[in-house]
Amino acid sequence: MKNKIFLILGISIIFFSTSCTKKFDEINTNPNNPDTAPAENVFAYSIQRVSSCFGTTEMEYAASYVGHVTKGSYTDIPNYAQIPSTAIWNNVYGTIVPNLNYVIKKAQEEENNNLEAASMILKVYAFQLVTDIYGKVPYTEAGLAEEGIIHPSYDSEQTIYTDLMQQLDIANDMLVNSIANGVISSDADLLYGGNIDRWKKFCNSLHLRLAIRISNIDQSTASSEISKIINDPSKYPIFETNNDNAVFVYPGGDWVEPWTARHRSIGDDWAAKPIIDTLVNFADPRIAFYADTLDDGTYSGLPVGAQADTIYSRVNDLFVENETGSVYFLTYSEIQFIIAEAAARNFITSDAQTAYEEAITASCKVFNIGNADIANYLANANVAWDGDVNKIYIQKWISLFRQSWEAWAEMRRTDIPTLTPAVNSNYPGHNRVPFRFSYPDSEILLNSGNIPTDVNEVDNYWGYRIWWDTRTGVQ
Repeated sequence: MKNKIFLILGISIIFFSTSCTKKFDEINTNPNNPDTAPAENVFAYSIQRVSSCFGTTEMEYAASYVGHVTKGSYTDIPNYAQIPSTAIWNNVYGTIVPNLNYVIKKAQEEENNNLEAASMILKVYAFQLVTDIYGKVPYTEAGLAEEGIIHPSYDSEQTIYTDLMQQLDIANDMLVNSIANGVISSDADLLYGGNIDRWKKFCNSLHLRLAIRISNIDQSTASSEISKIINDPSKYPIFETNNDNAVFVYPGGDWVEPWTARHRSIGDDWAAKPIIDTLVNFADPRIAFYADTLDDGTYSGLPVGAQADTIYSRVNDLFVENETGSVYFLTYSEIQFIIAEAAARNFITSDAQTAYEEAITASCKVFNIGNADIANYLANANVAWDGDVNKIYIQKWISLFRQSWEAWAEMRRTDIPTLTPAVNSNYPGHNRVPFRFSYPDSEILLNSGNIPTDVNEVDNYWGYRIWWDTRTGVQ
């Protein structure tokens, strides 16, 4: 793994979202510092940037929104007193998308279809997250500063989602496990070590995530897309075990897992009351891995937004004192929950209970929880399958601990669990946790002419709701 990180450290290519003149470039070209880099190097760097970009900010923002982790002293962010972080926007539009566009272009020139397809998948992943966070965003014209587009137009979520699924279909067809179709070196591929079959599974599993997300606003398309993939496994392979999980493992040293790096800078991280109360009520064996016990062996979650004025459970060191921890992009457990929901809603002909129980089992197996404990848990009245789709939603929320951006999107889609804002919210009057991030000031200053006029922003985090958020009675 360290060899892979050294590969990243050797990258010298930097893309800017601002324009420069060709003459200036010619005059200031340093022959000892080339302005191009091998496509694989930039691909490796892009994987790392996606991981760090979303992994670093989620513990402070999304993790508190979904009731997984909160702050005990520095509560400005959980209580919405600070404007949304611009780190995700700046990284996606300033670095990740331009770099992936570069890799795609270079891969086309080198006729490396597999590298091109993998880069397309990673780009879809980044855009899925950013549109779920902001709603309408630059997409079609994003990352094209070199082509002279420095004020990109915005696209609707529907347009973006439709194209993202089309891009995944194209990438799936392009991925062929043969040397003639192109090779991705194991050092460059920080997710799958150059395994094309696993990239193909990641591609179609990500497609399922996108399809289920729009299932309340466009059930016909969602059902069609999910059925297409599930009913043709030879053409559309998906995750089959935890071994297929898309996960970036940090090497430690100079490259520390984001939650650990964040925790070490302040150390003000506590297990939140919603997740702890649920795990305790369900006698969930994962609680021992999510949080630390108090001195008496019990657990106590800190209410989101409250000061830690007494003793509460800390987040387990597995997540905040683990230099070589992991950032999960997508898991087998999540895919099984999607299949369970699709079956329960009659999108596909499959057994919802089997997929539901397999999803929970897979989540528990990540922590090496024993079969007997898992069986006892599945038999718990709060957990045992009875046809209630809400059980899928609550179990998915539990399993998405440490995947907070996805958990937040699912909560806005399903309203399960139904969580209210932080106890000391800076903006009273709202009955749900934030709907979205407001646009960065940089966009208002530099690209205001393209910001959609129908996106009303209330208190930085409320107002406009993402296209697929069909909940009623929320404010």
